[in-house]
Amino acid sequence: MKKKIVVLLLMAFSFSRNAHAQTVFTSLEALIQYATKRSIALQTNDIKINQAQKAKLAAILSIPDPTGSIGLSYTDNTQLPVSLFPDANNPGKFTEIQIGQKYATQFSQNMSIKLFNLAGWENLKLAKINIDVANANKQLSLKSLHENIAANYYNILNLQQQIINSEANFRIADSLLQSVQNKYNKGLVKQQDVNDSKVNVLNSKESIQQLQYLLQQYYVSLNILCDIPENEKITIAEEVKDINATQTPQPILNQLNIQNSLLKEQYALANYKQISNSLLPTISFNHNRAYNLYSQSFKLFDGKWFPSSSIGVSLAIPIPSANAISNRDKAKYDYAIARKTTEQEVIKASNVQEQLSIDYFKALSQYKSYQEIVALRKDSFYKNSALYEQGLINIDQLLNSYTAMVNAAYNLTSSNINVQLAAAKININNTIK
Repeated sequence: MKKKIVVLLLMAFSFSRNAHAQTVFTSLEALIQYATKRSIALQTNDIKINQAQKAKLAAILSIPDPTGSIGLSYTDNTQLPVSLFPDANNPGKFTEIQIGQKYATQFSQNMSIKLFNLAGWENLKLAKINIDVANANKQLSLKSLHENIAANYYNILNLQQQIINSEANFRIADSLLQSVQNKYNKGLVKQQDVNDSKVNVLNSKESIQQLQYLLQQYYVSLNILCDIPENEKITIAEEVKDINATQTPQPILNQLNIQNSLLKEQYALANYKQISNSLLPTISFNHNRAYNLYSQSFKLFDGKWFPSSSIGVSLAIPIPSANAISNRDKAKYDYAIARKTTEQEVIKASNVQEQLSIDYFKALSQYKSYQEIVALRKDSFYKNSALYEQGLINIDQLLNSYTAMVNAAYNLTSSNINVQLAAAKININNTIK
């Protein structure tokens, strides 16, 4: 019977959302699988991983750091320079001689390759670590996405069950109102009893409406979390079952955050070394080659070409600027901070493991207690109903027992869902690592 009510409720809710097409999920695992494929955040992480892999190729090239150029120029010397040479026939005198030709064409090539470049090697190390960091960030995003989906999923389940409970409570409240109305018609109770019963019915009805609005809000939140467009509707239709306390999930020590922090620590150290090594000298091999054509007439490529070339080794010793020294010091302190963060994550990981276990047993203890409380509250309400019919108690006592029964039923449903959510968090903790 309960399952039929759930199905009818979900059908009515789906109709109220004006859905053209519904995707129905009967388990958290199915929803997580669906959301993982659609998540834009995870797709963005894939792009960042590809970007990091491309950066590694660029880092490999940064070790020799080959540079060069190919140039072609054509020059019209509108006024050639003049040089003075001593006149052999007239001591103390100089002869003015114009040097060069009016037109010059040059084709040139130059290339430089670094032979000693420690900063380039550290840059390659940075690129490799960055790929690992990108992969670790994807795993962290995946874990966070699964945890948030689980929280929303079980909130929706909780609200659906609360609506079912509220519907049942509304029928009880309405039946109670009819009983009080009958007694009033017979002159056995006051108008105040009827008014209080009507208020109870109105509160029960409004409780259902508020829960339905809240359920819609959680569906919107789930759509945002899973990157689902507004015109695509999803429905959660899992049948909530009683907890099987014989199967107790055991959380393991999840080292995902520790590994991510260690990678960031390694990245900070490599960055510090890369900046420090950028202040060291570099040795480069240089090669230049050129072809020149000179002419007194307008000729672009016709004539005799004169080749020239050179090879050599150069040493470049950078002079540290204030900005370079500042960047080096900042990188040094960033590394120190990264080490402290790793120490913090190591401590945090074991505490998170213990917290997951505590949350589960706390929820399980509440669930077991509320099972007994619900039975007692129901017994009290129905006995008070009988006493009220006999005129032995007033309406306030009856309504108080009704409210206590309703609250106990809500608490039992919430505790049941909380146990399942705690178990789901442990499963995510044990799976994504």
